[in-house]
This record gives sequence, structure tokens and C-alpha cells, in this order.
Amino acid sequence: MTAQFVILEIWVNRMASIFRILEKICLTEIGTLYTVERPKGVELQVGLPLYDLNGNAFRVKAIERLRRPFFVDPSEEKTVSFLLESDFGKDAEGTILMDELPSLNFLFCSHPLYPHRADEEYEKEYKTAGQHHKCALFSFEDLNAGKLSLSGEKISGLTICRSWMMKPALYRKFYRLLEERGIFLINTPEEYEQYHLLPGWYDDFRDETPETVWVPGNEIEDILQKTKNLNGAYIVKDYVKSRKHEWYDACFIRNMGEKAELAEIVGNFVERQGEDLVGGVVFRKYEKLKQIGFHGKSGMPISEEYRVFLYAGKILIVDDYWRKKADVWLSEEEYAWIKAIAAKVKSNFVTVDLARKEDGTLIIMEFGDGQVSGLQQLQEQEFYGAF
Repeated sequence: MTAQFVILEIWVNRMASIFRILEKICLTEIGTLYTVERPKGVELQVGLPLYDLNGNAFRVKAIERLRRPFFVDPSEEKTVSFLLESDFGKDAEGTILMDELPSLNFLFCSHPLYPHRADEEYEKEYKTAGQHHKCALFSFEDLNAGKLSLSGEKISGLTICRSWMMKPALYRKFYRLLEERGIFLINTPEEYEQYHLLPGWYDDFRDETPETVWVPGNEIEDILQKTKNLNGAYIVKDYVKSRKHEWYDACFIRNMGEKAELAEIVGNFVERQGEDLVGGVVFRKYEKLKQIGFHGKSGMPISEEYRVFLYAGKILIVDDYWRKKADVWLSEEEYAWIKAIAAKVKSNFVTVDLARKEDGTLIIMEFGDGQVSGLQQLQEQEFYGAF
């Protein structure tokens, strides 16, 4: 009886192994060769079942065997490459494989004064997610001070964080602190940075997004010098955010050729961003969008825009960015276009914001890491039900 109890306890407490996909190479007539980051102490075997984030089942078909000294334990090598087989003939979706069906935890910002309560901004999400997932809390304030403070349910394994935006260095610190506790965020620090900062994703999608130029840093003279050949209307922002609600004096530049106006608006933007300025200053060519009104407080023009959450290479859910209870007016061709975008993304959980131009076509306005992107008009039940 004692032995049976011990075996059961080991099984219940076992955490699924997470294999981060580093590279996929398509080999003609053979299949896709996956190179993954091997979890410490785990050795793959032919026939081992693996699952992608969408629950698609695979088996290890063959393992690449490299020559190594006889004294090197293969389970201690940091990467391993293998072929997979499945009953449906597709490649794995997303950048993670697991040896059990994926089970997601969620981790939310706690209230700054009451650490065992969710922050007011995330309270509804916390309660809704908790109906079907394990949920924990962390102190954003303590994290900024270099400390990890957790409360709520005890979690381990694959986790999605729902948080305020973090600069990449803070996310990297957060990721490592959680990793030490056996909690693995769905996006690596490299994936987070690639889609949180505009220069990380721009080259992959330059044909679907406005023409863009960026200047690292915040030195006004350097910025003006490096943009002296630009003309026409542009939007100014940093690598992450604009000051769109200060549209006319810290965001929209009517003509880059008007140097006095340019210097004033860029100066306003840099000064008001202050220490919150991320990376450098970005200039995005202004596109005439299909307007649906103006913002009641700032006077900023509001356009037909959509926020799309992408999960493991697929559309998770689509939302009208500005209008509550508005229908999503996307054609089958446009959904196909969004699916093609999702397939190109090299991260597991991101948002892409789309806008409709005056001529009716859609363009990409922004990408963002899904963990720090707001729900906009989405209801919590809709969002967490989509998982």
C-alpha cells in the first residue's frame, strides 16, 4: 500500500516537460526536422508522444544522433533534433511541444495594497480565468524592485501572464525568476522583445504596414538630422507606444518638411515620454484610414480598427478596437490574410492591430505581446472561453 501511494504521488506532482522549438527545417521527402531546447535531464525516445499548443498529437519518429564523447550523457545536451509523425500530416503549431496535453495557468498583477487580491484592472479577468484554469498573482511593484512575490494558487508549468507592459529587461528578469520556481511563461524573453518592440517585427511585415523609420535614443538633434529627407505626413511614437491622445501636439506631424513643426512635436513627444520612452523614436507614414468618428476628449480621429489575438500560429479571437457591441466586418479573404499573418509569427501569444484604409484594404498598425495587451471591447468570458 505504501509503494502504491508513493507512485501515485510522484505521478500527480510530475510536471509536463516543455520543449522550446528553436528551428524547423523542411527536408524534402523526409519531413520537418525540429531542433528544440531540451528540458534538463530529459532524454527523448522514438515513439514518445508530444503535443503542440493547440493539442495536436505527434510521435517522435527519429532522433538525430550526433557523434559525442562516450562520457557525455545525451540527456544533458542543451538541444536535440528529431522528426515527428502524426495522423494528420501537419507540422506542429506554435513554438512549444509538450509531453502531455497542454494545460495553461494564468498569472495576474496583484493589487498594490492587498497582495492576495487581483489588481482592479485585472479583477474580472482573474475571476473568469479561475473558472477553468489555475491562477496566481504577482506583485508588479516588487518585481520592479527586483523581487518576485507570488500569492494565490500554487502553479507550475506553462503559464500566461496578464500584466502591465514591461520593458524587455524587466520581462527577462521576470522570466528567469519564474523559471527558478518551475513556472514557464508562454513567450521567451526573445519572443517578447521581438513583438513588443516595432523594429523586431517590422522587416517580416513591411509590405503590410506603413513605411517606417526609427532612430535609436532620444537626442532631438540626432533625430532631426536622420529624418531630414522625409516629407509628408507621419506619426511619431517610440518602439512601443505613441501619445495618440495628444494627437495634434505630440503625435501627428502634418509635414516632415516643416522643420519647425517637426522639432516642436518631436520635442513634445520626447519630453512627455520621459523615462517611459522605449528604445528610440519611430516615424510611421500617415495613412488615410476609414474614419468612424473622433475621440470625445482628445479629438483624435477614430478609425475602423480591429485587435486580433493570435495563439500558437492561429487566430484566437477578433475584437472591434473602439466600438462596444459592434460587429466585426471582415470578409473571408481578409480572414485568410490574417491567418497568413498568424502563420508567419514566431511567438506563441501576440496581438496584431489592424486598420481599414479609405480604399477599403486592411493594414497592420501594430504588433504586441499578448500577455501585456488589453482586451479593448472584449468581454472576459469571450476571451478566456476562446482558450
